[in-house]
Amino acid sequence: MNDSHNATKGLAWGLFAISIWVSWMLATRWGVHSSLDFWDLTALRFGSAGLIMLPVALRGGLSPRTLGPGAKGWLLWATMIAGAGFVYQLCAASAFVFAPISHGSVMLPGTMPLFVAGLSVVFLGERIAPARRAGFLLIPVGVLCLAWVGFAHGAGGEWRGQALFVTAALLWASYTIAMRKAGTQPLQATALVCVWSAVFYLPFYALLGGDGLARAGWGEIAFQTLIQGVLSSVVSLIAYNRALQLLGASRGAALASLVPVLATVFAIPLLGEWPAPLDWLGVAIISTGVYLATGAPLPAFLRRAPA
Repeated sequence: MNDSHNATKGLAWGLFAISIWVSWMLATRWGVHSSLDFWDLTALRFGSAGLIMLPVALRGGLSPRTLGPGAKGWLLWATMIAGAGFVYQLCAASAFVFAPISHGSVMLPGTMPLFVAGLSVVFLGERIAPARRAGFLLIPVGVLCLAWVGFAHGAGGEWRGQALFVTAALLWASYTIAMRKAGTQPLQATALVCVWSAVFYLPFYALLGGDGLARAGWGEIAFQTLIQGVLSSVVSLIAYNRALQLLGASRGAALASLVPVLATVFAIPLLGEWPAPLDWLGVAIISTGVYLATGAPLPAFLRRAPA
């Protein structure tokens, strides 16, 4: 009964985290085509998240020495700030200027496990089980389906958005490996990234930013601050970590395979974006690849019968 109760709670926490990720994608795609641009959205994200996480960062320490001695600490510090901070946000948000939700929702969470696996093998010496390898092999096939749409039929240079999505995925994968090498707690890592991103980015934005915030209404600014800073940067991390605790790493991570499907479906009524048939094929292939790559259990009918 207790295991069933934990599984139910874990599923609820996981679905809550996923709903925030999907909302971030939809809000970002809508935001970069409204009065705000990706520069503005990045300022709202780290202005709010940096302020919220400042007490946590001060308590745990902001110095690179908290991550490791000497050059190692500085390297991990810089990788984490770029990988999950303002550089990542600029790449991911600007990609939505060129590419639709169906591409972003697949290429961001879809290619991340591929990069994490490759970097884990190189820098952490991890071994990948055969079943997971099959999932990793499917991911590039799905990416090629979407890339074909972008190169052959995309309007406004969708391939640029796809390249930015893949770059953002590589950045986040680098952050993941750096955080594991540093051995820091997820909440402290988030605080460090958010505060330092605010320190580096906000002065630059104040000097060179446009008038997007001045032109936008207070309702739009409040909405994007809630989505970009509070929910995406803070609440989703807490919810996802709680899901991992209750479900276990494999089952919790497998929930990420729902992101491409949900984001693509909700983009139809909310943004009027209808995926092409090849888009749907790419979504299906990458979602399956992500599910297998996380090491999630196979459905009963696909398991090998006992001898």
